[in-house]
Amino acid sequence: MVATWDYEIQLIGLVDGVDDDGFPATVEKPKEPILANKLSIRSNEYWQSQQAGIELSLTFEIHAFEYNGEEKLLFKEQEYKIERTYEKGELIELICSRRSNDHGI
Repeated sequence: MVATWDYEIQLIGLVDGVDDDGFPATVEKPKEPILANKLSIRSNEYWQSQQAGIELSLTFEIHAFEYNGEEKLLFKEQEYKIERTYEKGELIELICSRRSNDHGI
């Protein structure tokens, strides 16, 4: 499969800033956009995550040097949690889930 790097994502990192009350705090902030490949969730990984109560949504492949342990990312203005990573030499896969706002109410 040819890597086309067609998708733009923003990793969300922790930076020193101020909270809503104006006090110094460590806050989450989206980093500069980077290009990624969007991959399919592997079926066995999908079903295993379902058993653990996690619904995997997307997998992105980026250059490993661009990833610094971030736990979240933005894609198309939606926030995703990075559930797991998989290193592949100079590349790394970010396996992500998206939390729904629907809490069964």
